[in-house]
Amino acid sequence: MDQTLKSRKEEFVSNLSGGDISEINLVTLVGPAAIILWSALQSRQSFFRPYGPKAMVTDFLLNVGMPLMAMTAYSSAPVLLVALLLTPVFFITITTHLIPQSKTKSASLKQKTSAQKGTPPPATDDAPMHRPFLTMYRGSMMIQTCLAILAVDFRVFPRRFAKVETWGTSLMDLGVGSFVFSAGVVSARSLLKSKSKSNSDPQQSHTSSSLLRHLPPSLLHSLPLLLLGVIRLLSVKGVDYAEHVTEYGVHWNFFFTLAFLGPFVELFDALTSYIPMMSYELLALILSVSYQILLDSTPLTRYILLSPRGPDLLSKNREGVFSFAGQTTNAPTPEPSQVSPLLHALNAHALPTFLAANLLTGLVNLSMNTLDAGFLGSMGVLVGYAVGVVGVAAGMERRGWKVTI
Repeated sequence: MDQTLKSRKEEFVSNLSGGDISEINLVTLVGPAAIILWSALQSRQSFFRPYGPKAMVTDFLLNVGMPLMAMTAYSSAPVLLVALLLTPVFFITITTHLIPQSKTKSASLKQKTSAQKGTPPPATDDAPMHRPFLTMYRGSMMIQTCLAILAVDFRVFPRRFAKVETWGTSLMDLGVGSFVFSAGVVSARSLLKSKSKSNSDPQQSHTSSSLLRHLPPSLLHSLPLLLLGVIRLLSVKGVDYAEHVTEYGVHWNFFFTLAFLGPFVELFDALTSYIPMMSYELLALILSVSYQILLDSTPLTRYILLSPRGPDLLSKNREGVFSFAGQTTNAPTPEPSQVSPLLHALNAHALPTFLAANLLTGLVNLSMNTLDAGFLGSMGVLVGYAVGVVGVAAGMERRGWKVTI
């Protein structure tokens, strides 16, 4: 990459201070508003069944296009965009009747029949953990994260939405926390299953044996994420890609953060079993307060933000390592209706989608000067990129492919 352009790109995402939290909330509110309109169209008009080209395009415009507009063209007027999305909901609601779910989904009829007979509907081990609102939340969070990691390189994306350098809050900072939180929600499923089995089988309830039984598989599942982190590290250094070193450090990246979450969730689960009266909530509170005390009463904050980089790995990657301590407090957080097929696909294939988004982001940045692109050119690239990212998730869902981590 041309060194002048590389320096400009690095400067473009450096020394930022974020924006107002209320504005961030309004921008992110566009996602739920789009979901509400989608739900109104489906429940009142059965608009998305059958799921043909018209339904797919509308689904894309609502759940992908609207969040993209919120962080770019409508970034200064998110309230207007929310109003434009919710106004049709009012008219749809007062002019149409709710379509019985039994007419729109045969599975609901089967469940109702089973209930009338006094027998529970068939369910898998995962069934109690599947909730439509979680699918919607995780799918919407995923697409907004993917959109932001490329949009931030264009001037159409306001600088106040980009990650802050030291103090402050931004849209992308919120995205990082949401990403980790959603990973914790999913990680909790295996823990809850394990506790359920332990309660029914006292021989499996011994904490040390439980940790030895679950930690190795968790480490094994983290290996692909570690590999992706190494691949990203080597590729970024190999092509001399513009990078913001103070975000995670010299070598660390977000894939490493995700890789270590699983094993730490297992360790925290063991702590809650070892220590009497300990719960996930209490453990998260203790970790958060303890870490904040360390930041406020020791030189740790100065070391993370201002210390010169030494030759050791910790010094080179202190931002990523110490930010992980804050991320883990989000990790151990436990947690069929009508759901957007696109959001369902994004949720079900989150890792391949996120990987595709990173690869496409790198490809776009290596193939064009994003800093000097005009408004129409920027939006055209971002829409095409969004189609490609969603296409990966939708394609995998259609073919029944599944990458399990």
